[in-house]
Amino acid sequence: MTLRLGLGVFGMQSVPQRPDHHVKLYRDLLEDAELAEALGFEGIWLSEHHFWFDGYCPADIAAAGAILGRTKRLGVGTGVMLLPMHSVEKVAGDATTIARLGEGRLTLGVALGYRDAEFDGFGVRRKDRGKLMDSMLPRLASACRTADPAVPLYVGVASAVAAQRAGRLGLPLFADSTMNPAELRQMLDAYNDAASAAGVTPPASHALQRDVFVTDDRERDWPRLLPELRYMRLQYGGWSFPPEPAESVQAYLSRLESDVEAKLKNLIMGDAVEVAARLREFASLGFDLIVCRSQFGNLPRDLLHSAVEGLGRVRAEVES
Repeated sequence: MTLRLGLGVFGMQSVPQRPDHHVKLYRDLLEDAELAEALGFEGIWLSEHHFWFDGYCPADIAAAGAILGRTKRLGVGTGVMLLPMHSVEKVAGDATTIARLGEGRLTLGVALGYRDAEFDGFGVRRKDRGKLMDSMLPRLASACRTADPAVPLYVGVASAVAAQRAGRLGLPLFADSTMNPAELRQMLDAYNDAASAAGVTPPASHALQRDVFVTDDRERDWPRLLPELRYMRLQYGGWSFPPEPAESVQAYLSRLESDVEAKLKNLIMGDAVEVAARLREFASLGFDLIVCRSQFGNLPRDLLHSAVEGLGRVRAEVES
């Protein structure tokens, strides 16, 4: 299996430890896209969230259009768009138009979403998100399949239930970065069982997101990287695991810290040869596209570009 690497995941956040004007952050995104194209990446991937103080990108498909206009060969993916908060018809129309303008370089990744505040802001009940996906996903899949050019569609998953939903439709997965190899195997088993029960032929391969940082000097770069990773993981942990009704502040913070420590173990960090070897292990599970997350919030520009250039060497290694 040929392994392809994508670069991600960009949310254009003005983080507390490094606040930036959002106009600059989006200009930086276009600069990073040009670098990714020059280094030969399969694509660059964007993320979406709403109603957060750091200005996390709320319109990833619009940002994708800007990148496609700036580049000539680079693919752009949404990793992931929160489908229950959108109109299927609007997403399909926007994707079809941008895919035509970008000559087929757009890929959609969609998922459920999980933050109460986002569902509340869109007037959607969080408890209805599964039913909404069951209704919306087949319609979007049909629209993407019949578009000209067709728009590849992945389903973001972090659980067996979500994988089963995708399996019933035969749609490829975009697996979450927090899942370890054992969890990925269980998820793929659930996916394949659901596809078989539905009489659907599953795709030959899937996509995976992974936290990756390429460096030739871990001791030099780790002290700069750790605060950025901690910010990102605390943010996602707080969104995923809100306080329990009777939980003390100290108990809640301890629970978040435990989650951060567990998630940091999934980070792949090392030189190009080490990282390439680790990524090949996921190809053996059936993932031919790995979106390497090296942008953790808003890294210092020199640190990010050093890591991206290192990933360029990894890409040449794994794709040769």
